[in-house]
Amino acid sequence: METPVPTVVVVEDDSATLKALGRVLKALGFDAALYSSTQEFLASPPQTTPVCVLLDAHVKGTPGLDLQHQVAALGSSIPIIVMSALDDLDVRADAVRMGCVGYFDKTSNVDELHKLISSALHPAADRKQGD
Repeated sequence: METPVPTVVVVEDDSATLKALGRVLKALGFDAALYSSTQEFLASPPQTTPVCVLLDAHVKGTPGLDLQHQVAALGSSIPIIVMSALDDLDVRADAVRMGCVGYFDKTSNVDELHKLISSALHPAADRKQGD
């Protein structure tokens, strides 16, 4: 029996960045469910439970960080990784305070993104390694 490919949701309003992240995720071995707004994601979530959501902090429409509250209100514990083109300490602090599992500076390299997704996928193993 084939192991299903884990899905990563990306919510990003810049179409070029959205497509690029989709290609990167596929190269890393993930399926990518791409959404251009938080409203689009909430209206039509993926059929399979994603391993995490990559969420643009400054996505148009509903602010990205507000999605964390909406997802939690739906009873979901999907890990959310906030991303931003600006390495803004206030956004980082807000993301952590709101329960996001990570923060990705879009100017970082692909290895950093892969580490964050792997951490969301295997949180217990990562905590053990850090001990």
